Amino acid sequence: MPRQTFARGTALALAWMLTALPALAQERLPGLHARTDLVRLGPAGATLTLPPAAAGTPLPVLVLLPDFDGPGPRSALYAQRLLENGIALLEPDFAGAVPEGTPLPPGATRLALALAAIEADPRLDAGRVAVLGLGEGGRAALLGLAGDAPPLPLALLYPGCDAALAEAAALAPPTAPVLLLHGDLDAANDPAACARLAGAFPQPALVRHRVQAGASYAWDAYDLVRPGGLTRLPDPAGGPHRAWSRPDLTTTLIAADRVLGFVLAALAR
Repeated sequence: MPRQTFARGTALALAWMLTALPALAQERLPGLHARTDLVRLGPAGATLTLPPAAAGTPLPVLVLLPDFDGPGPRSALYAQRLLENGIALLEPDFAGAVPEGTPLPPGATRLALALAAIEADPRLDAGRVAVLGLGEGGRAALLGLAGDAPPLPLALLYPGCDAALAEAAALAPPTAPVLLLHGDLDAANDPAACARLAGAFPQPALVRHRVQAGASYAWDAYDLVRPGGLTRLPDPAGGPHRAWSRPDLTTTLIAADRVLGFVLAALAR
């Protein structure tokens, strides 16, 4: 994918700011021999995890936008699959940078900050970037990429399919490959509404719409409950109701493999 600039003026200014801010901390990720740095994204922070790689070789990178609860164990399996295959992971934490109950920054702002950090880091290949969004993070990713944006590969996991997302999809870059993944038992992602969302992209042929059989919302939140238990999480669309979730490790493993296959194929284009 050719290198492109997203919101050029804003991104350049942010990139300059980020080059002036050193990494906040460094540590090792057990079992993978991966290096983890904490970097600044404007008022927020992010975790940048680098897989083992040959020195001087810029790495492809995935931006992971988490759900309302921010970074945590829910992204662990996705991260493991990506790192094992040589893909760096940048996971912003905007939820931790604002007071509780305060709306998160718009999706375009979150993506601009993340992409500016990638542009400013010589260890990363800004021409090979993909985005993964979980729940509300998926909505932020799509809303952020709608309109004047580079054709970044986009994986949307249970983003809360609705008319607002379909409108944003129609404005997405026409050459961006998309993975839309949700469960058939997810009340926050009605299969018919998700089918309309998949068909709203400029080139529906580039959309992989996959439905996880027997899966509810946020199947990857298995660290929150006992096996087989239920939990209620904020609606990804930000409504007053909460979404029921029956997390499941097996479903998460299947989803992680689907995400990995999509990202590898998209970044090889």
